[in-house]
Amino acid sequence: MLSLLIVGGVFVPIGLKTIHGVRNGIYTNLDVSDQTQRQKWFIATTVLLLGVTIIIWVTDQDRTLRLAVTCALILLLVAQVVNIAVKASMHLAFHTFLGLLIFHFSWASGILFLFFSPFLAWSRLYLKRHVLKEIIVGIILGAIFGGVFLVLV
Repeated sequence: MLSLLIVGGVFVPIGLKTIHGVRNGIYTNLDVSDQTQRQKWFIATTVLLLGVTIIIWVTDQDRTLRLAVTCALILLLVAQVVNIAVKASMHLAFHTFLGLLIFHFSWASGILFLFFSPFLAWSRLYLKRHVLKEIIVGIILGAIFGGVFLVLV
C-alpha cells in the first residue's frame, strides 16, 4: 500500500503532467530542462510529495520511511530555490540521494547503485541537458540530504 501511495501519489501524476506539458508545448522536453519551465514542475511535484509525506507521518509509518520521504521533500524544496540561480541536475540529485538511502540497508547495493552515477552524469552532459556545474550541484544536493538521512536514521 505504501508503494502504491508513493508511486500513485507522486510518480504517476508527475509523469502524466510532464507528458501532457510536452504535448501541449508547456515543456520543451520530458526532462523539463528549461530553467523557467522547471519552476511550475517543481511546484506540482512538491505539492504531491508534501501530501504523501503528510499521509506517511499522520499514519505513523516506519521511522526510516518517514525520514526518507521527509529528506526527499526537503531536497526538492531546496532544489527549487537553487533552481533560481543554477539548474541542478535532479537526475543526479535523486540518484545520489537514493544511493545513500540504499547504502543504509545494504552497503554493497548502495555502492553498486552509486557506481552508475558517472554514466548518468555523462548522459546528462551528452544530451546537453546540463553543464558540469549543474551536474556537480545535483550530486552535492543528493549527497547532503542522503547524508542527513544516514545521520538521522
